[in-house]
Amino acid sequence: MASVGALLSDSQSDYELSVALSEICSTMINWRLFTQSSPTVSWTLDRWLRGIGLLNPRSSITLSQDHEAIRGSEDDHVLTKDWKNWIKMESGRRASWAAFEYDCSLCTLTSRRGIVDLSELPSELPCPESMWNATSARAWFALMSRLGQDDSRPNLSKVLKQALAGRELPSSLGSWAKRLCAQVIGRLLWDLWQIEVVAMPEYLGLGSIVAAHQDTKRSLLKGLNNLVESLSSPSSTSDLTSYNLLCHYSHLCAANGVLDLILSIVRGLISTEPRVHDGIKVARNRLKLTFARDPKTARRLCWHAAQIVAIANEYLVSAPCEIMRVFMGYIFIIAYSAYGDHTRSSPMEVTQSVRLDLHDQNLSHRRVVVKWIEVGGPASSGSVPDIGTDGCVPAISTDAQEILKKLQCWGLAHKFTKVFQVLETKGL
Repeated sequence: MASVGALLSDSQSDYELSVALSEICSTMINWRLFTQSSPTVSWTLDRWLRGIGLLNPRSSITLSQDHEAIRGSEDDHVLTKDWKNWIKMESGRRASWAAFEYDCSLCTLTSRRGIVDLSELPSELPCPESMWNATSARAWFALMSRLGQDDSRPNLSKVLKQALAGRELPSSLGSWAKRLCAQVIGRLLWDLWQIEVVAMPEYLGLGSIVAAHQDTKRSLLKGLNNLVESLSSPSSTSDLTSYNLLCHYSHLCAANGVLDLILSIVRGLISTEPRVHDGIKVARNRLKLTFARDPKTARRLCWHAAQIVAIANEYLVSAPCEIMRVFMGYIFIIAYSAYGDHTRSSPMEVTQSVRLDLHDQNLSHRRVVVKWIEVGGPASSGSVPDIGTDGCVPAISTDAQEILKKLQCWGLAHKFTKVFQVLETKGL
């Protein structure tokens, strides 16, 4: 803060002080980042938001959340004052949501639960962008009056209930608000999975908990799909990309630990510690049994993974968490190719080959995909005409490296490329 304050001064000595302070601060921040990585950033951000009162446990908020309706005034000074007060409140709300979304990105990159709790989030989503971008108090009030209280202050719980019930979402709901709803559902799926891990036989053996969560998980995943389908007219390529990546990746994460199993094999292959290699065989056998136990679900998850690849091929993917999802998508395709059950449900039936990495919304292609998920058969992805044939892993790894070469940012793509080079030579 001292560095920023000195920078705002007109004095040359203050400017030099600002530069000196900046060098000290940047050195310490970088050291903290390299030693404790992203959790330090999350923790610092979380403490700061709590300190200024932007994150509060829901229990500390009064039950009455009704806002006094703002009435129009002929006096421009009164209306301008109301507008500025609203901007202050909305800015705080948006800062809280931005912190939550950043926290979710770090959660994706580190495979750790986020620090911001869902109970601490604002009860209202960000307002429509048209209101936020209003250039005058009169324009702001006119937009708010036209939208009404429900649409100008979208309630998180109400929107989530509509998404989970499969109902149409408000047309005025902004793309950022929809994406935040998807992030909330993704966090709920993460929390359910963490409970299921502890409830597994090798831990507490509470199988009833796992069974009880199945309907809830299906409902949450349907809600995610509904949010994606509501994006009939995205405001930007970024919106379209982030929605689809988030939805398809959430399906993979909710698949009862399959992704964790695959990643444990990958870590074992790239590790230099001998003791890590001992568990690879066990993980491979467990993965093969998981795919064989429910081949339809395995094929459906493979399609979701291929859709992540399709989006990366068609649209610009640049954020670190998005690159991470592309990496995970390819890893899953490789795992399914190596250990999936590629026999058909009806061997006598001639099944049409399906292109999995085709991001196409037309009805005929959807029918082909649905049939493939039901009965199996040949399926292509990238340069591989049939991922179910033996020896496809090197070719899929090569395709992955080609895409990652286009995403040279943040240093992540280079690290993931090295992983695929190992898989190209060693297999999975």
